[in-house]
Amino acid sequence: MKHNQIKPVPDTALQVSIIDSYADFVKLRDAWQGLERRDPESTVFLTWDWMAQIFRDRPFRWSVLVVRDPARAGDVLCILPLKYRVHWSTSRKEFQTELEAAGRLLWSEYTGFLCNPAHEVEALTAAAGKLARMPWTKLSMRYVAQHRRCTIFTEALADQGFSVRFRDYLINNKETNNLLCPQVELPEDFDTYLKTQLSSNTRQKFNRFRRKSLDTGDYNITCADNTSFESDLEALLTFWKQKWSAQKGEEQAERVAANYRDVLTAAQRTGTLFMPVLRKGNTPLGALGHVLDVKNGLMHFIVAGRDFEAKETFIGSAMHFHSIEWAIAQGYICYDFCHGNEAYKYNYGAQDHDVLYFEVRRKNLRDDLVLDSICIGDAMRRVETFLSSGKIDHAARACAQIAKLFS
Repeated sequence: MKHNQIKPVPDTALQVSIIDSYADFVKLRDAWQGLERRDPESTVFLTWDWMAQIFRDRPFRWSVLVVRDPARAGDVLCILPLKYRVHWSTSRKEFQTELEAAGRLLWSEYTGFLCNPAHEVEALTAAAGKLARMPWTKLSMRYVAQHRRCTIFTEALADQGFSVRFRDYLINNKETNNLLCPQVELPEDFDTYLKTQLSSNTRQKFNRFRRKSLDTGDYNITCADNTSFESDLEALLTFWKQKWSAQKGEEQAERVAANYRDVLTAAQRTGTLFMPVLRKGNTPLGALGHVLDVKNGLMHFIVAGRDFEAKETFIGSAMHFHSIEWAIAQGYICYDFCHGNEAYKYNYGAQDHDVLYFEVRRKNLRDDLVLDSICIGDAMRRVETFLSSGKIDHAARACAQIAKLFS
């Protein structure tokens, strides 16, 4: 890769390297996991185990910036995983590399940085300095809960001459703020939760359901294990598509369901899955998929699926209450509904926690600073598309750009 200097960067005495092969990522395992343990702002979605699920089968789609301190025997101080995509600029008629947080290759709920908390400023500044010299045109990072680190990092890039802006992210016809994450703070026992964090009406409805349905044995809730995982997952996603296919279209619904399948399969492989299934007899009525953050004591709700032809109206709430009860029994301190301030989440006593979405753009679009060679495979596939669709001028300009990159 060509990482040409835009302008001098202050010497921080830290070394920043780029890891972009799975073999080198494996070698980084011990240092990465050591940083996980030291970082109070780490999440399950930044762990080495989780990233291994992302990187193993996606070559040339990612890299990792690794900041080391040679004065401390090469200790790793900061890790920034990045995702690559190729954009064709219709105005400049050229390929451009755009960067995102690597976790979004697997729909990770949260992204950000791993840092040694004692060296945040210098490590993030060094990472920003390295990034400034790499070829790309836009960096966007969404769902970052690390406000202080975002400020340090984006200010360092702004000092390098980049434009920075923090963005809103509204979905569902701008009715849902996807940068608000409703979270339920969990007490030490479930009865306290019911008494102190729910309305009397919600509490009475749950107790009535438990007494009339669960306690009688008419309904039961099981948890997916290695034996039942595939069938339970299939039931969940079938229910999800049953609800959303008409609204999203079958093709889009299949793509989204495939993403959910990847996320929950990664959780199952890393031992971080909690997936309860509500049944009447042997018939599944609904299921919830969660990712567990054992270190931090968080249960992240990912996706729900329920049989909308079933007459029961309590399916979703029964599973959420069961999940919260299980989480409390296991010592978790937070039930996280993740992105989106949909009204139903607040029925469980959730309070908003905000995450950030920022975008950084390069102002100086020099020819040697817009396309990273790691993207050439994707770029050449786009050239094939240009040729097959008769866009000969686009193909010629793209080939000239790629040839110049290697000349």
